Amino acid sequence: MRKVGPLPLRGFSAAALAASLIAAPGTVLQAGEYEPPPVFSASQAVPPNLPRSPDYRIGDRVTVDNFQYVYKVDTKWGPFTIKGSDLLRVRAREIAATAKLEEVNGAETAVESAGKTALRPLNTAKDLVTAPGKTLGDTFRGVGHIFGRANASMNATDPHGDSMIASVTGGATARRKLAFDLGVDPHTSFPPLGDELKRVATASAVGETSANVGLSFVAGPAGFAISAGGTSSQVREALRDKTPAELEADGRPILASMGVSAATVDAFYANPNLSPTDKAIIVEALASLHGAGGREIFVAGAARAQSIEMGFFYRRQAELIAAFNRKVSPVRSFVRLGAAPMLETGKGTVSVLPVDYLFWSPPLEGLVAGAGGGEIWITGRASEMATAKLASLGWKLVPKAGAQLGQP
Repeated sequence: MRKVGPLPLRGFSAAALAASLIAAPGTVLQAGEYEPPPVFSASQAVPPNLPRSPDYRIGDRVTVDNFQYVYKVDTKWGPFTIKGSDLLRVRAREIAATAKLEEVNGAETAVESAGKTALRPLNTAKDLVTAPGKTLGDTFRGVGHIFGRANASMNATDPHGDSMIASVTGGATARRKLAFDLGVDPHTSFPPLGDELKRVATASAVGETSANVGLSFVAGPAGFAISAGGTSSQVREALRDKTPAELEADGRPILASMGVSAATVDAFYANPNLSPTDKAIIVEALASLHGAGGREIFVAGAARAQSIEMGFFYRRQAELIAAFNRKVSPVRSFVRLGAAPMLETGKGTVSVLPVDYLFWSPPLEGLVAGAGGGEIWITGRASEMATAKLASLGWKLVPKAGAQLGQP
């Protein structure tokens, strides 16, 4: 996890919540008309089901930035700023997994030991092409699969992708399998977990350890760090079994079939702030909307995500929209209304936002200004003033919507 400060407003300008953080043109700001950003105690903000652990401590002062709680978290690996309760839940599970992996011994000499295995001769693409059987031995599932991965790697644009050699070596495969067993993201942005996954998986691949780590040690929903509750088992298995390049190769034609332009698809996969996991989940969620129009609006917004946190935001929003489509009302189209893209559904105009706390402010007014009326579904809560002001403009607020959508 990268240490981050408050995100710039422009980072939210690309899609549903993004555009909501830009005041509508012509908005007149008058003193005393809006609420100041609030400050909460940890007891008021921290999710009640968050597992407690001696490996981290959440600071008592929780601010709000762009409608997300900003948590200051001290861990055994140093201090981190975590934005949003959904991401806090993910990090809590990742912290537990990291601590568990640190207990696995026998992996310290993994890199040196790799020189004694078939991994050492595999230094160039030429080795892979001319002697795949000799250099790879029985580590892989056949020459056809090896060349399939190599081809996907050479054609991939995702900056998170493994190199062509890494994509077919045992270490990369072992890392994904280990992450799957732990219920965490193999493409995590939390550096301590990434380091431990690499250490233990590399050792396992070269025979230095036979780590057998299950996910039962972690409190909370299994797989929460891969998803905040909405990712299908099919996607989780794909994240275990496929390289980032293969995920991209699978996703591109799916996006094209939705009517997403080639340029937008290219930008989506080239964005380093979207992890391979973010991209795979977004593609699956949008595909589940079947004939919904305007899905390029969402993909283009995600393609412009300017931080890891914003990439995660789009992933969560895509999951929530898919859940709304499945459990509440079909999504007919993404549309541009007022200052932000929204959804046209069987219930009318709807905005679905994974945010912690709405307060009446120019960005919130900008979200709905000129858009008529409809419903705003949020995973958190809102101030009385925000609720009343939205109602006066024809908007019904649905707080704590996660429960209705089958999300934590």
